[in-house]
Amino acid sequence: MSTPADFAAAAQALAAALRAATDDPADQVRLLAALAAFAPPAAGDPAGDLCRRAALTELARATADYRAASYEEAVALRDMVCGLLSDEEIRAADQGEDATFGAFRALRIAVARDLTARAADLARLRTVQTAAPLPALVLANKLYGDAGRAEELTEYAGAANPLFLPTRFRARER
Repeated sequence: MSTPADFAAAAQALAAALRAATDDPADQVRLLAALAAFAPPAAGDPAGDLCRRAALTELARATADYRAASYEEAVALRDMVCGLLSDEEIRAADQGEDATFGAFRALRIAVARDLTARAADLARLRTVQTAAPLPALVLANKLYGDAGRAEELTEYAGAANPLFLPTRFRARER
């Protein structure tokens, strides 16, 4: 790596490899968000900026493949990713990098529009409250008329045992 262009290419390749190493878009988002949130001790560190920006670019790509289970999950993803992108816009503007500012602004707007549009078609979460712990099969049939959704309820409830769901948790409305 003898030139800045070589370093930039290596940073982009690293972020792309991190994304490619994981099949699940949720894991891609989790890993890339951690890398994108990196703030080097020295403000304006070119190497840190390149790595973070490469991670942000791949993070935006990962959101395109992410399939949120609920409206709230999609909105939380949108807010988290757009927050990171907005932070980078501010860094670029503070450093006088107008083209980078514009690129990250356009990327943030595209991600926000995409996730907002996809969130609109998703079910919202509601609070489920019962008088006593119930089996997931019973509650799935009662809420949805579909006992086949018992596993989904168990996951939303965070229950260790599907025979005893907590008396209060959040689950999809429909």
